[in-house]
Amino acid sequence: MTEVTPAQARTAWASGTFVYADLCTLPETGARSGQRITLRRSPNGDGLTYEGAEQRGPRTAADITLDNATHTIHFAVETEAGPLHFEGVAGADALTGTFKDEAGAHPVSLPRVLRSHAHEACHGDTTGSLTPRR
Repeated sequence: MTEVTPAQARTAWASGTFVYADLCTLPETGARSGQRITLRRSPNGDGLTYEGAEQRGPRTAADITLDNATHTIHFAVETEAGPLHFEGVAGADALTGTFKDEAGAHPVSLPRVLRSHAHEACHGDTTGSLTPRR
């Protein structure tokens, strides 16, 4: 007979794509608001893109640091407004942390979403951002 041993918990994140976003469209003006972060985990390497409502398109992060045990994440990305740094935790339901740019620190909590809601109307203060970046 073989001895049964308990299963060991996995310490690494699963491979896949994780999208955290609060992009939406302001009904009054039709302008976009919010931001989206797309994290792609792969055994071949990780990638991250940042998209802000004020940007012309997604920006690839140059410096990404991920901690598999704590799910902390740090990244830097060059935007049209200058460098943007993030430090926080990528959770199962939200990405929470702080953006830092030339204007200072901005706390954020972006919900994890299955698809982009950029073309849906913003609903008052129900988006994921705690404070607007600009």
